[in-house]
Amino acid sequence: MDNKAFISRLSKRLNREPAEVTTLVEGLSVIIREAGSELDSIAVPGFGTFKSTKEEEKVVTDEATGERKLYPPMITMEFQPSIVLRKKLSHR
Repeated sequence: MDNKAFISRLSKRLNREPAEVTTLVEGLSVIIREAGSELDSIAVPGFGTFKSTKEEEKVVTDEATGERKLYPPMITMEFQPSIVLRKKLSHR
């Protein structure tokens, strides 16, 4: 499902205009990005937890050329579904 299909389905389900739903989804995205960049976790009761982890910067040497590259730190976000969500998905 792409972004347009997601917005369309969500706007129908919420009975709101697609432009309004787009604004709400973008706002949620900003909040999740900000919390993730600060390495905070976001818990949504009955849905799950978004957890941020940071991988430190590293220097990698290419064995063939001997060239060294510096890779910047990387923050990744992991989703852990709640037990309630797992039960709902397993019954379908």
